[in-house]
Amino acid sequence: MAANTNMERGKGLLRALDRWIGVPLLALTGLLRSKRPKPESFQSIGICVFAAIGDALLASALIVDIKKDNPQLKITIFATLANAQVFKLIRGWDELVLVPITKPLAAIRQIKAHPVDILIDSSQWPRIGALICAWSPSKWTIGFQTQGQARHFAYNCSVAHSSKIHELQNFRALLAPLGIKTGSMPSMNESALAGAKPLDMKQPYLVFHPWASGNHFELREWPIHSWLELAKQALKAGYGVVFTGGPSDAARANALFGGLEGAHPRAIADGKLINLAGRADLLASAAYLQKAAALVSVNTGTMHLAALLEVPLVALHGPTNPDRWGPRYPGSGFKVTPIVIGPGRDKGGAYLNLGFEYPQNPLYLMNQISPQDVIEALRQFSINID
Repeated sequence: MAANTNMERGKGLLRALDRWIGVPLLALTGLLRSKRPKPESFQSIGICVFAAIGDALLASALIVDIKKDNPQLKITIFATLANAQVFKLIRGWDELVLVPITKPLAAIRQIKAHPVDILIDSSQWPRIGALICAWSPSKWTIGFQTQGQARHFAYNCSVAHSSKIHELQNFRALLAPLGIKTGSMPSMNESALAGAKPLDMKQPYLVFHPWASGNHFELREWPIHSWLELAKQALKAGYGVVFTGGPSDAARANALFGGLEGAHPRAIADGKLINLAGRADLLASAAYLQKAAALVSVNTGTMHLAALLEVPLVALHGPTNPDRWGPRYPGSGFKVTPIVIGPGRDKGGAYLNLGFEYPQNPLYLMNQISPQDVIEALRQFSINID
């Protein structure tokens, strides 16, 4: 499920170019292009969603608020190959445009080919999104002013990005300049899952998502031996176990799965132990999530997807700050709440804001979470594992 994300995030050369070339280009753009006034009326809004799956899911809350306030407005989503499938699960948008974000000139041409009156850039730190907005034909552009990123030069209106609130609240702040009331959660199009082939398991099953993506992804992953122990205990207790992941996770998922095959050959033969990494697309994985007794996941897009589908969830956090990036369930009438476990600030964790603020020699923290910690969390969902 993270196949293309690693292609667009975490490339060292692209990150370096974004920093060393992006800042002077943004400053020059600010000098060459005067700020445009807010239009008195508009008929269309575009939302640039150039980040990973989790960000895309959270940012899609803007669609609901825009349509509530102005149902007649046309909403165009400018997405990338890394997150486009997410919008098959999201209601409310009118047009989806794929943008080749790693090819700036082609990306600008694509934006120009689909003009909108108002263009909102939901990306928080990459300069490429800001530059694309600056050279769009839109009447008015809105984006984040993120500390140290020099992005605000590109927009007609900039909104302060805060490191002290959940990212969902930051996304909502992008609508304030338009006077649109916010507070909605993303609207999930669960009917899109009807065509996906769900697991045919008689017993309840758990979904495990061990894989992170992006910068220093390995520091946000739980030890493999802990996943093995948890899976063995779940199988012993009579639960099925399903591992998810994208094509880029397949090799490691196969190795993890191999650590269980010898001990549980009958579980594989009976379909109680399944490896979907690299074998199921986002819709199929979402269908499996929807029917799961619970998900155990590191902080990643799969975690956010499960939360929005109201799946019982144990979210494993180390350096990622759950106050900034933790799971959020929709509405106030849900039956369960997500459980976040992991070392907090008092134990050296929860320090990531935008995702790259690692110290020079970062410590591995995820081993502070034991399989027993996860088992005790699962028991709160009436999942009984000894």
